[in-house]
Amino acid sequence: MNYLYVDKEPLLKEAIEHLSKGDIWFIDTETTPRSIRLFQVALEKGPVYVVDFWFVKEAPKFIKDAIVKKGIVGHNLKYDLKYLMKYDIHPYTTFDTMIGAQLIGLNRVSLASVYNYFTGEPLDKKEQFSNWSSKELTQSQISYAAKDVEVLRLLYEKLKKELDKEPIPIDILRKSRVAKVFGLESPYAIIEMGFVQELAKIEHTGIGIDTKEIELAKKDLQKKTQELAMNFYIKYRIDISSPKKLGEFLERHMGLTLPRTEKENIITDDSVLVEYTESKNPKIVDVVNSVLEFRKLHKLQEKLTEILEHKEEDRIYPEFWQIGAITGRMSSSRPNVQNIPRELRGILKAKEGHVFVIADFSQIELRIAADYVKDELMISVINKGEDLHRFTASLITGKPVENISKEERQMAKAANFGLIYGISERSLSLYAKNSYGVDMSLEDAKRFREVFFSTFQGIKAWHEKIKKELKAKGEVRLKTIGGKPMVAYSFTDAANYPIQGTGAELLKLSVLIFSQELKRYFKDHDVANVVNLIHDEIVVEAKKEYQEEVSKLLKSAMEKAGSMLLKDVKVETEVSINDRWTK
Repeated sequence: MNYLYVDKEPLLKEAIEHLSKGDIWFIDTETTPRSIRLFQVALEKGPVYVVDFWFVKEAPKFIKDAIVKKGIVGHNLKYDLKYLMKYDIHPYTTFDTMIGAQLIGLNRVSLASVYNYFTGEPLDKKEQFSNWSSKELTQSQISYAAKDVEVLRLLYEKLKKELDKEPIPIDILRKSRVAKVFGLESPYAIIEMGFVQELAKIEHTGIGIDTKEIELAKKDLQKKTQELAMNFYIKYRIDISSPKKLGEFLERHMGLTLPRTEKENIITDDSVLVEYTESKNPKIVDVVNSVLEFRKLHKLQEKLTEILEHKEEDRIYPEFWQIGAITGRMSSSRPNVQNIPRELRGILKAKEGHVFVIADFSQIELRIAADYVKDELMISVINKGEDLHRFTASLITGKPVENISKEERQMAKAANFGLIYGISERSLSLYAKNSYGVDMSLEDAKRFREVFFSTFQGIKAWHEKIKKELKAKGEVRLKTIGGKPMVAYSFTDAANYPIQGTGAELLKLSVLIFSQELKRYFKDHDVANVVNLIHDEIVVEAKKEYQEEVSKLLKSAMEKAGSMLLKDVKVETEVSINDRWTK
């Protein structure tokens, strides 16, 4: 293996001169908790340069000036990018071999695992957790650092071929930085690779919190849960927090027959208990409502505790998993900022002199479904600007659209969002109650299903096609609108994957476009930053004096992304501005 250890400025200048000849840099870093120790870099051919930041103090400046025009390839690049951002180092564009491995369906995506997948050989990682703070590094450490970059060159070529096997042409994406530098053609791969740097920025920026308000809310919730638990115990002599005791009480004293696990344990999940909230026995209703309220308050308390555990001064820096599910949807942790209940969102606060610009796609899953399956009626209703939920409610009730009540619209909303995925009558009834707060009897759910599928023939035909293929082959091979391939082994997954997967592509593409528009519009790159993403919603922290311009840019970026992916359906967004994460 050909590598050079760079510990003096003249050696660095020679390295930069050589590296400037290539458009793509293969990079890796070895770090201490607060800084980069080694920066390893190579072109597609030639030596690997192992630059020691501790000995070459000018290294960050030289690298910053050179890398701004380069595409970089790395493994788990988000990690390296966040360290590089500490030195204000930003590459032109990115290709992450870990993301590439996930996109081709690998379950184990460490560098060693992906290398083994393509070569059948092991990769020695013993030095990974060695002492990188030592003044003098060993030859073994330096060689190990160089090897990781050498491996990247091989993985990059292999993954590029896999990702571009069956590209779906979206010409405008081929003009993107990722496509131009790395030659990628598949839209989903272009989007995901470009998004790596944006996600690193989001994590690096973090999001503000109101610590005092969180602590007050936590105390209030503790008081409420303690009072509720005490009153429940006085009334019924059981521990409200014990599912086992609760199940026994409901069966022995309330006469209920509850479902059981394989080990014969009584199930008292919320989905089971919610069915008894309309019982004719007031005692059952009181017990069930008390338990559900206690659990809700307890979950709110746990969420506040989680946020406080991860705060740094008055800000949190959550970690996002770019491909957190097979669909391509993201997930978040430490803390999870994608599942903060609406009643707690106000605890997230823009920093002084800033506001949150909050934008979400309107009815995006329905719009994607209509475009994906080419349901002509649904497309027509959406594009005319009609309220699809009122339209569906009107079909079921026989009433004119203008006479539909709020409750009837909510029932239709549950039906529309549930039935595009083919949920059963029973599931629809529970979904309406749990997600929209409306009571839908099984008879009503049956009627909604019948009318929905007799009306929206494109959705019905798509579901029938899925079922037929599953019956014949035991699996269904699908693609998102961006071309991401997926395999489903159940009807539920087959109906869900391409819709939610396309939604994930749309969100990420929106962020990419918004980021580019910000750079074009403002010379000051610190005018606005994306700080949170939740499936169909983007939260941006912007300087107050630029809130209107940022709002217009964000709305435009999201709708432009929609027009690039959805060819037959209009995409609409709703934007609000607040100093808290509330609408």
